[in-house]
This record gives sequence, C-alpha cells and structure tokens, in this order.
Amino acid sequence: MQSKPIPRVFVSYSHDSDEHRESVFHLIQALRRNGVDAWADFFVESDPPSNWPVWMQNQVEEADYVLMVVTETYARRFNQKEVPGVGAGVRWEGTLITADIYYSTDNKVKYIPVIFSPEDFEHIPAPLKVTNRYVISPEDDSSLIPLLRHLLQAPEFVPAQIGEAPPLISRESTPSANLAIDPRIASAIHLSESDPKAALDDLTQLLNLLHGPQRAIAYCAMGEIHQRMGFWAPALTVYQRALESTPDRQAAEVAARNMRLALDAMEWHFRDGGPVDTANKFTRAIKKGKFNRAWGLLTPKLRLVLAQAWVWANKDHESLAPFDRDDLAKNLSTMKPNHPLARAFSATQLGEFQKSFSAIDETWGAASNPRPIGIDYELVVLSPTGGDIVIFDEQTGPLQTAPFLMKQLMGQWRVENFWPAYPIPGWPPSREEIPAEVSNLTIIPTTEDGEGESG
Repeated sequence: MQSKPIPRVFVSYSHDSDEHRESVFHLIQALRRNGVDAWADFFVESDPPSNWPVWMQNQVEEADYVLMVVTETYARRFNQKEVPGVGAGVRWEGTLITADIYYSTDNKVKYIPVIFSPEDFEHIPAPLKVTNRYVISPEDDSSLIPLLRHLLQAPEFVPAQIGEAPPLISRESTPSANLAIDPRIASAIHLSESDPKAALDDLTQLLNLLHGPQRAIAYCAMGEIHQRMGFWAPALTVYQRALESTPDRQAAEVAARNMRLALDAMEWHFRDGGPVDTANKFTRAIKKGKFNRAWGLLTPKLRLVLAQAWVWANKDHESLAPFDRDDLAKNLSTMKPNHPLARAFSATQLGEFQKSFSAIDETWGAASNPRPIGIDYELVVLSPTGGDIVIFDEQTGPLQTAPFLMKQLMGQWRVENFWPAYPIPGWPPSREEIPAEVSNLTIIPTTEDGEGESG
C-alpha cells in the first residue's frame, strides 16, 4: 500500500507575547511529531531570508494547508486595523490569504483557523468563519486529534466497503454451542464487578480443581480482572498460563489479544519520552541542580500552583508588598520568569525539590504497572528497585514510594503533581485527591515530613 504524502503546513501567527509564542511553537512541534511537516519563522530566525515578504509568500503558496492561530491581535492585523508599523508580517500574510481565497477555484480547504481559547472564536476573520475551525488546548493533548485527522486526511469514520449480499438461508439445525463456562468461574466473574480482589482469590483456589479449557478460561478471567484494576504485569503472567493450559480456540484468541494490549501498554509506559522516562528526567535534573531543565518538565498548572504556594507562604514578607500576587505568580510560573523575585523563588523551589527527592538515586526504578488515571493522565511510581522494573504487592506497596502524576500535553508527558492528586490553582492553592481505588496504590511518602505532594 502506498503511504500518503506528508502534508506541508505553514503556521501564521501574531507575536502577542512570549507565552503565546511558546504555545504556537509547542503546537508546531506537536504537529511535526505526529506526521505533519509544520513550518514557521521559528526555524529560519538564525538564518533569516534576505526578503521576508517574499519568503512568506513562498511559504503560503507551497503549503498544502495554512494554519492561522487567531487571537484578537492577529485579527486586528489580518484585517488591516493595526497601527502603522506594527504587525507587518500578519498584515502581509492576511493580504496574501484573502486574495487567494477570493480568486481560488479550488474547493479544498487550505486556510484553517486555530484558536487556543473558545473566547477567540469571535476574532476569526469573516472569510474563514465558513469553514472548519479547531480549538487547541495546550493542556489537553486529545484536542489536537481533530486537526490531525484533517491535515493527515485520516477520518475517524469511514464507510464500509459494499460487499455481496449473504445467502440468508434458513436452517433447521442450530450451530454447536461454545464450551460452557464452569458455574464457579461464572460466579467469580460476576463477583469481580463488586469485589475484584475476592474474585481473584476465588479463581486462584479454583485453578487446582480445573483442567484443560476450563483452567484456561479461569486464567483469562483473572487476566481481565487484573487489566481492569490496572495491574498489567500480573495480567501478562496469567494470559501466558492460559495459553499453556490447552485452551479452546475462543479462550486462546482472548488470551493472545489481551496479551498484545498489555504489552502495548507496558511499552507505552516505559518508552523514551514516555511517563516513566519523563519522571526520571525530572529527578535527575533536580539531583544535578538544573532547575530550568526540571521546571520545563512540569505542566503549566503545576508551575502556577508552586508559584502560588511560594507567594502565599511569603505573603507577609515586605519584599512581596509592592506586587500584585496574581501577576507575580503568573510571571514566576512561566518557563523563563523575568520578575525581580524570580531568582529568590527558583532558589527556594530548587531547595524544596532537592529535599523532597533526596532519597531517589540510580538505585530507584519504576513499578511495572502502568496506572492510567483518566484521559491523558498516568500515575508513575518510583521506588527502590536496584534500577530495575519491580513488581510489588499492590496492597502493601514497597517500603518507599515516590508517586508522580503525569499528564500528556501536545504529545509530551509532563509532571502534573508529586502526589496522586490534581493540583488546583488558587489562594491558597489546593488539590483534589485521586481515590485509592482509581490509583490502585497505597502510598508511603518518602519525604521527612510525610508530605510528598506539591502543596
């Protein structure tokens, strides 16, 4: 099968602020990581063209699609309503795009508006409001999927190929029934809906009484219970045993299919750039005192919560008196804060990080089970393992654990919290605990004060 050509995409945007420019850059990089040749002026700034207007015209003409990251500022410049001498790039691109839309006889949608907030919908230029637009949230990786489907021409729903009508002939006899499941296995499966651990105990005791296909069915049932609980490593073990227990064809297919799912989950969990790798990169950066590197591995929400926690803890200090606390926290939470208090904040935060994670070294590794926590979230648990993968008793846990709540943003994993809880910005910042039945973990904190979370 011939692969589809890689779409060329030019991204048009306005330089509203450093934060907005950073969001645009992350969008472009996320598109590139997902099979789109996205391009913008970021990549030629160190070797600028001799004529920027000609370069922009070439980019627009050569692109299969042009993404227009619309904000109020972008719309003002696109519509030629900006003060003279400001935003010339967007004004020129707007002229090119408007003219192309006006004279084009191609029904293909080339110019696609993208907004980072639903509030910016009203700023989409009139010629572009008649086509699809996409809301991309920097904090929700799944929001990129509809746009990717458009650019890659990969629809979610496709019509099935029309085949021949089947010969619908009536039969007097009925097909042979599948192997009946032992009632004791069926009872345990029913029990698993309310008490999965008790169901696993019942199935374990049954294994000594079962043989052949029924034993394989029991193992498959145990594997599916483990998977529902998020325990992928034990699931792999029992599926393997199911395949070794002379299963019937249906049980063999279930075991083989679910083994592939479990292996895929494990590979995703431990791959380079995955949640475990990112958590380890964070702890290594802290060990080496590289605050900026570690800071960049946190989600924007966690950075804001940490900044707010520092401001709140020092709210009565005279050095904070001249500053608005919301503006101060917002500035400190950026990737490159430029506030006069930024140095004091980063030094304090690095010290807190190093104190909290002082026990973690090269002898620590990740618990083997991926723990998905809803969409785009996963819990990574580091513990003393000798640097290897470890499988520990899920009820008691290892002697020490360092949990990291990870979130996927624009295809990249970042640390959302240092505890199984969602951080909530505010004054003071707070958190929403993730129930133990969701996280599948009983945690023993590693820090001296017994609190391993972000605050």
